[in-house]
Amino acid sequence: MSAGDYTLRLSVTTCSYAVAPLQPPRYEAAGGSGSVTVSCADGCEWTAASQAPWITLTAGASGAGSGSVAFNVAPNTSAQGRSGTLSVAGQAVTITQTAAVASVSAASFGGAELASESIVAAFGAGLATATQAATSLPLPTTLAGTTVKVRDSASVERDAPLFFVAPAQVNYLIPAGTAAGAATVTITSGDGKVSTGVVQIAAVAPGLFSANASGQGVASGVALRVKADGTQTFEPIARFDQAQNRFVAAPIDLGSATDQVFLILYGTGFRNRSALAAVACKIGGADAEVLFAGASPGFAGLDQSNVRLPRSLAGHGEVDVVMMVNGKAANTVRIAVK
Repeated sequence: MSAGDYTLRLSVTTCSYAVAPLQPPRYEAAGGSGSVTVSCADGCEWTAASQAPWITLTAGASGAGSGSVAFNVAPNTSAQGRSGTLSVAGQAVTITQTAAVASVSAASFGGAELASESIVAAFGAGLATATQAATSLPLPTTLAGTTVKVRDSASVERDAPLFFVAPAQVNYLIPAGTAAGAATVTITSGDGKVSTGVVQIAAVAPGLFSANASGQGVASGVALRVKADGTQTFEPIARFDQAQNRFVAAPIDLGSATDQVFLILYGTGFRNRSALAAVACKIGGADAEVLFAGASPGFAGLDQSNVRLPRSLAGHGEVDVVMMVNGKAANTVRIAVK
């Protein structure tokens, strides 16, 4: 080599990244934590960031060389499953999470609030490995291996009595003594799968059952006729119409002027009303006297309201029944008056 001649050798490191796993196992609604690993040559820089507000990085937002990224998945309180991504070393890591268990009144199918000792229907997936119903009282706390626990705002956890379990639905009773406020419902299936949800507990959350079990349409109940001589008879207020394939109202005949006719409505979530005077009922827009509102004897969680039918309703046909308890409206149902 002559003077002044030089050879320059450059060593260039090409950075390539392997991120694993790109699709971690699905998270339950309760949330949890996880991590992914980054494999690369020493000195290769990378960053990580969450693309979803419910996924939070807890470690490993950046690095040089191989490392890991840790993250938390927040609880999902929605009845819908969700998916989000982490951007790690330029690659997308997909995080999926199941929906929360949705618990609603088994009468009205409203879920804004639920009351202690009320009947609840919970909907989800994988809630039970088989279908089974309770057959006796007291209600069991295990059916087909499924259990339900309710942890209230005072952090007291109680086993919930069960009416019915199936893979997509569990009917249970909010345990007596459950404190007002947010409560966590945990359903554990016989195969160990855990599903959770959050409910708001209130003193009352009135719901009325309907004949078709939808919370709408013809009321579930009976009419009680008391004649002048004290004779009492129960009469249906709904019937199933085969031609229409649905329940329709059976018109209530108010009878002679000496007859007294009472409407007995079945519901749940109002036995803990503050006072009988706090229960009001309008039928067809007319005020109806409420004689009783409380627990129905012999049935877990079932409440009833006994209402005197005003004679002014005669001939009105189908009318709405609107009940208020402690200022809260139950779902509207209907009856027919001949």
